[in-house]
Amino acid sequence: MKKMDCRKLAKMAEGSILGDGHFPPISSITIDSRKAGSGSLFVALSGQLQDGHDYVIDAFANGASCALVSSKHAHRIKAKITDPSKVLIVVEDTLSALQQMAKAHVTEHGSVRRVGITGSCGKTTTKEMVASILSQMGKTAKTPGNFNSEIGLPISVFEIDGETQYGVFEMGVDHVGEMDRMIDIWRPEAAIITNIGISHVGKMGSMQVIAKEKSKLFHPDISAPFIAENSSWSRYIEKLRKINPLPFGIASTEGVGEIESLGLDGWKIVYHNQAIHIRAVGKHNLMNALAAISLTQTMGANVDDVIGGLERFSSVPGRSRIVGGPVTVIEDYYNSSVDSTETILDYMGTLPWNGRKLAVLGSMKELGASSDAAHRQVARKLISCGLDDIYLYGSEMESAWQELKKLGFDRHLFFTDDYEVLQRKMLEDTRKGDLVLVKGSRAMAMERLVPVISSIA
Repeated sequence: MKKMDCRKLAKMAEGSILGDGHFPPISSITIDSRKAGSGSLFVALSGQLQDGHDYVIDAFANGASCALVSSKHAHRIKAKITDPSKVLIVVEDTLSALQQMAKAHVTEHGSVRRVGITGSCGKTTTKEMVASILSQMGKTAKTPGNFNSEIGLPISVFEIDGETQYGVFEMGVDHVGEMDRMIDIWRPEAAIITNIGISHVGKMGSMQVIAKEKSKLFHPDISAPFIAENSSWSRYIEKLRKINPLPFGIASTEGVGEIESLGLDGWKIVYHNQAIHIRAVGKHNLMNALAAISLTQTMGANVDDVIGGLERFSSVPGRSRIVGGPVTVIEDYYNSSVDSTETILDYMGTLPWNGRKLAVLGSMKELGASSDAAHRQVARKLISCGLDDIYLYGSEMESAWQELKKLGFDRHLFFTDDYEVLQRKMLEDTRKGDLVLVKGSRAMAMERLVPVISSIA
């Protein structure tokens, strides 16, 4: 984010300023008071469990220059401020004001070519691939990390500045109506739905509701709406949105010839008779690369742009990234659903490997009433993929454990709901030469296990 005057931000948010006339430049926006620093704007959001207005003084103590606050809290907070240089931007509703501020910023940079990406999984990897290709063509802004919600997107779009030519932003949804608010801020000319799975079905209620909400990304005036060639939701979305989705995939992505798996080294794609090395494992990441190729072609990417961009891509931590060492780890701990788990387990099952293959699976969250059936489905996949040892962690994974026992699973099987017990067990069982998959929903914090396993010599 380039520095902006807080008076301009206040105007964009349709708010008023409480302060002594000192107006510091703003160089970052945060909703976490612990991440506030010099030049930051702290946005105080009211949540179900915590209210950001209770942390404004902490944000200022950590260096924040300004805070976006609700009018009903403003004077209470103002009375506690001891540093007269600190500024409050006062609005009626802070989330709506943040979104309004972002919309005004995007409008101000109307020449930027816009890309949007949604899906049950694969958003971040696809975003990184698309942005890497478009960066060959001009300055490209993209979602930092995974700031992809109705809160994250309005913060992300401030990555755009006067020199930006392309913007690539994730637009993730976990409740009905969220996509409407994001489309109001960022209305892409080209977009990708990576897939539609049961992630967030606990909040959404059904797969059809998930598909309906995600498909709002394909707004009426979009020019290039992409969806996987084998998606069972294409016809539904076509009828619902009255558009013709464009397919991407092995059979559909123009210019793609021979495709070869390189095992843990990723994939080789022959594109217009030239080889591209994709440094990402699993068929899901191959599909992400094909989606990126298809979309960027419509935006004018030539062969050199595509090859240069994909060759420069490297896997994002926590998303099917390989960590080498005496024990080789596939870290895939950022997101977990039935679809993504089955895909990576299929990959593990077919991968040539001289040592043992182990899977450590944490619970899949936000599945609501579908949770038990989903975890039992993963258990059935574990039966067929031929791994040596299975470690299951989290209360929801007990369903998978029970299913495996019922089906007579005859290899090493371990279950616990205690992380410390899991860690001790992995230290006892893992040995040099093993290949270990570490996967689970973000809430399970499976990344704690990676350095533990990697320490084994």
